[in-house]
Amino acid sequence: MASMILGWTLNDMTTAMGLGNTDHFLHLRQQALREALRDLVEAVNSRLAAPHDVGVWLMCQQDSFTDLHDPVVVGAPMVFGGRIPEVLWYLAPNEHVDGMPSPTTLASLHEVMSTVNGEGPGTLPAPTVHLSGWHAEADNLGVLLGRKQA
Repeated sequence: MASMILGWTLNDMTTAMGLGNTDHFLHLRQQALREALRDLVEAVNSRLAAPHDVGVWLMCQQDSFTDLHDPVVVGAPMVFGGRIPEVLWYLAPNEHVDGMPSPTTLASLHEVMSTVNGEGPGTLPAPTVHLSGWHAEADNLGVLLGRKQA
């Protein structure tokens, strides 16, 4: 299993919002990292008022443990449930894959981009596809940090 999220890295999002970058996260220990991520996710969610299908996702690289140093993405799952049996199956949709992102998901992502670009000091590029590890699922970061996602 793997996950595909259409969206932006947390670093791109916070930079465009004027919240700084996430480079310093690489040097934080687990508890300090958890607290810093919690504060940053809360700051992003409070500024976005994002539609319900856009959230903050930890793009796990392994399925054996949760590592908060794994990439973090703000966006929406690309396929139903955000889970696909094999990443490459998405390139040739079949009965295991529920096709392209829905029009409501695309509208939600456009709304997020418009909000940030209209209110932030920076600019978000068009959303891109982000992959979890080959045998790992993206996790809802808000839940991992004890916060409900917007």
